[in-house]
Formats: sequence, C-alpha cells, structure tokens
Amino acid sequence: SRLSLCPAAAAPTCPRSGFAKFFLLAAMSSAKKASKASKAADSINARLQLVMKSGKYSLGYKTTLKTLRQGKAKLVLIANNCPALRKSEIEYYAML
Repeated sequence: SRLSLCPAAAAPTCPRSGFAKFFLLAAMSSAKKASKASKAADSINARLQLVMKSGKYSLGYKTTLKTLRQGKAKLVLIANNCPALRKSEIEYYAML
C-alpha cells in the first residue's frame, strides 16, 4: 500500500484506511477545545483593552481602596503574587 503524509495531522497515513479520517477528526476536536479556551482569553483581553482605552480605571492599592470605600468600583483584579493580608483587606472592602 502507498503511504502519504496528511498535511493537517502531519503523520503518515494510509489513504485507503479509515485511520486517516479518525486521526484528522481527533486533531480537529482537540483544536476546537483549545480554541474555546483561547477565545475566552481573547475575550477577556479585548475587554481589558477597551477599559484601558476608555481611561475609566485605577491602578494601585491605595486608589483601589478609595474607590471601594466610595462604592464606585465595579471590578477589582488582584494579581497572583499579591500578599495574603492585602488581598484579604481588598476582599473585605469589596464585601461592604
């Protein structure tokens, strides 16, 4: 039998067997799963870009606490490396 290289899957396949179709479908389904995650990340990035462009944001700990106390904050993003005490304080003010 003749072997050919499937360009989508980049693996040697036999054109007469169903293996090529199965492998191609498996590759496509895994690509769809990855694209859903990347679409969500792209959506978040696009919204953050829109907020940054509008100028209605504040950066920093002190300004965040001020806006939380005033009740003007709609969304607070906390970094992964934020100290635990500071994070708990921000969450406390957000609950009020």
